[in-house]
Amino acid sequence: MIATLQSLRFVFVMLIFLSHFAYKDIQALDAGGDCGVAFFFILSGFGCSLGYGSQLRDGSFRYAAFLWRRIRKCYPLHLLCLAVFLLLSHAAIDGKVLLNVLLLQSWVPDADWYFSCNSVAWFLSSLLFCYVLFPWAYRWLSPALTATVIVACIAVYLLTPYNRVNAILYVHPLVRFFDFYWGMLLARCYNRWQSPQGMEWLVLVLLLAALALYPVMDAKVRNAPLYWLVLLPLIAVFAQQSGGLSRLLESKAMLWLGSLTMPLFLTHQMVISIVQHHLPDMPAVAMLAACLLVALTVSWGIHTIFSRLLRL
Repeated sequence: MIATLQSLRFVFVMLIFLSHFAYKDIQALDAGGDCGVAFFFILSGFGCSLGYGSQLRDGSFRYAAFLWRRIRKCYPLHLLCLAVFLLLSHAAIDGKVLLNVLLLQSWVPDADWYFSCNSVAWFLSSLLFCYVLFPWAYRWLSPALTATVIVACIAVYLLTPYNRVNAILYVHPLVRFFDFYWGMLLARCYNRWQSPQGMEWLVLVLLLAALALYPVMDAKVRNAPLYWLVLLPLIAVFAQQSGGLSRLLESKAMLWLGSLTMPLFLTHQMVISIVQHHLPDMPAVAMLAACLLVALTVSWGIHTIFSRLLRL
């Protein structure tokens, strides 16, 4: 992973963290959740294409090895979080739990199912489908396929009723593949364009503007399309590592925080709930700091243990 993008992962997982934190005067940052999720789908398509594109072109790509590497990075942690959830909630083992074990819950267009158990795991369910489809989509990548994807995207967004926006546009694997595909396209063309000086600040301003516009945007647009035209240049600019903000993102502290992204993503919602339940009443800012500190500590512990296990 390019160093700047590794650190950016932490920035965007913090937006997702803030979308799940609400306490007293601090309201949940709803815009952060949609933005963060879109970023990670796009970044995954971008990263897979950069990392495996040459292998797909020269015929050395091994599908089983690719999937195994992707799964071993997240699936054991997913099962651990699921076990902790079941232990703490005393939930019964049922069909919802089984779908979570198999990472198939996002295929069921019902919030009681796709947000069941450790609710953020729906993202892994949809991302796994993108990984499964990746090698074929990369080999078939062409203007004709891109035109087909664009037409399908427009049709899905226009035809989806507003009461199904979350179930279809936000969660469903087939629809989230659009984001993944834009990342693949970006990887094909970003090296042809050299980022001019000052572009880092421009894309940052555009990101902040998109977050600010979120509350007044149509529910379908703000679900992901609002961020596509912002996140694609943002990833391209920071991938080239050319400015002061990139140097900040390349610092040891930011790279360390970036390494905690996956455990932080999968545990933060449970941590927020547990901390708010068990700590006495306190000022909102102090509660936010406590939740973040506990979440980072838990993520660091999990990252350390799993890193050692994966090296065995």
